[in-house]
Amino acid sequence: MNAKSRYAWAYVMIAPTLIGTLVFWLWPAIYSVYLGFLKSENFGMDNHWVGLANYERLFKDDEFWQNLRNTMLYVVLFVPLTIVLSTFFAVLMNAKIKGRSAYRVIYFLPQVTMAAAAAMVWVIIFAQDYGLLNSAIGTHIAWISDKRFAMYALVMVGVWGAIGFNMLLILAGLQGIPRPLYEAAELDGAVGFRKFRYITLPLLTPTLFFTSIVLVIGATQIFDSIYLIIGKTNVALPSVRSLVYAYYQNSFIYYDQNYGAAIVNILLVINLILTGFQFLMQKKWVVYD
Repeated sequence: MNAKSRYAWAYVMIAPTLIGTLVFWLWPAIYSVYLGFLKSENFGMDNHWVGLANYERLFKDDEFWQNLRNTMLYVVLFVPLTIVLSTFFAVLMNAKIKGRSAYRVIYFLPQVTMAAAAAMVWVIIFAQDYGLLNSAIGTHIAWISDKRFAMYALVMVGVWGAIGFNMLLILAGLQGIPRPLYEAAELDGAVGFRKFRYITLPLLTPTLFFTSIVLVIGATQIFDSIYLIIGKTNVALPSVRSLVYAYYQNSFIYYDQNYGAAIVNILLVINLILTGFQFLMQKKWVVYD
C-alpha cells in the first residue's frame, strides 16, 4: 500500500469523528458567536444586526456579574478539592490492597449513574428535617435552600461525581512511573511520604496538569446539579446560578437567544483565558523529564 492509499484510509477512519465535530461542535460555536451580534424578533423569524448591544447590556447587568462570581467560586472550590481527593484515592488504588478492583468500580460508579437519579438521592441527603447529612453531623441546616450553604452542597455533589473518572486518569499516570525509580529511592533511604514528595508528585505533574484543564473547563459549565437539585423556584438560586444556567434561562425560558448567546460567548473567552493561563503557569510546576 502506497503513502496516498494509507492517507486516504486514515481520512476515511477519522471521517465520522471529524464530521461529528464540525456539525455538532464547531458550527454551533460559530453560529453562537454570530447570534451574539443579532437581535431576533417574531419568534426568531426576523434577525437584524445590533453589533455590541447585547454585550453592552450584559456588562451593565448586575445579575451577570453575580452569576460570574458564582461560577468562579464554584471553580475555586471544586477543582482543587477534586484534584486532591482524586490523587489521594488514586495512590490508594495503586497500592497492593485486597479488593482493589472492587474499590475502583465503586469509586467510578458515580460516573455512570443517571444524573436525575443521583440528584434525587442528594436531595434526600441534604433535606433539612430528615436528611442523612444533618443526622450524621447533628445539625439542622437547609443545605439546598439557604444561600449560605447551597454552593457548598453543589461542590459536594460535583466532587462526588468527578472523583471516579479523574482518579482513573491519575491512576494511569501513577502506573506510568518507572518502578526502578522507587527502588533507587528506597536504597537512598526515601520511604513513605518522601517517596511521594520527591518521585511520585513531580512525575505525576503532567497528568495533574491535564486533569486541571479538564476540570476547570467542566466546572465553568456547571448546570445539571443546579437545575436538578436547587431548582428554578429555590430562594437560594441567585447565590449559585452559573453562567450556563443563565444562558439556559435567557435562551429557553425568556426566549432571548441573542442575549443567551452573548453569555456563552463570554464564557468561551473566559475558558480560553483560564486555559491560556494554565499553559503559561505549567512551566513553573510541570515536570516532563
